[in-house]
Amino acid sequence: MRMLRSIFLPAMILPVMFLAASPAGPAYANPPEAKPPAAGEADPAAKRITGSNNYVPTFGLRAPISRGFSVQGVLAVDAGLDIPSEQVRKQVAGLKPRVMSTMREAVMNYASLSYVIGGVPDADIIRARLQKAIDSVIGKGQAQVTLASVIVFPQ
Repeated sequence: MRMLRSIFLPAMILPVMFLAASPAGPAYANPPEAKPPAAGEADPAAKRITGSNNYVPTFGLRAPISRGFSVQGVLAVDAGLDIPSEQVRKQVAGLKPRVMSTMREAVMNYASLSYVIGGVPDADIIRARLQKAIDSVIGKGQAQVTLASVIVFPQ
């Protein structure tokens, strides 16, 4: 009897342990499908800034404010591009990753080289650096950089 018990007990526990360790059913469910934006529908945050069809938002430009090996804060810049030409707007849509990367690099250079923590960021210098970055990607005079906000989050 003892021999049978030692054989059947692990055999009965194994399925229970397997069921307890397996994930629940809803974890396998597909996430809800996101609706694609309707044609002509812009970013809702961009609509709060301007009603212009020429405006292309480029939100999310963040850069650490660092001195030496320490991070002293974060510089957050929300900007956009005023592009009168439909053809150039389509070109910018295709180059969006490159445009964003170039703009982030300009903000990062300002935050780490020019900005002193505790001071007010110079929006004119930031806009000029962003304009130079945009001109290098899509050509001079094709778009004008507009700043929506410049915020410093100290550490």
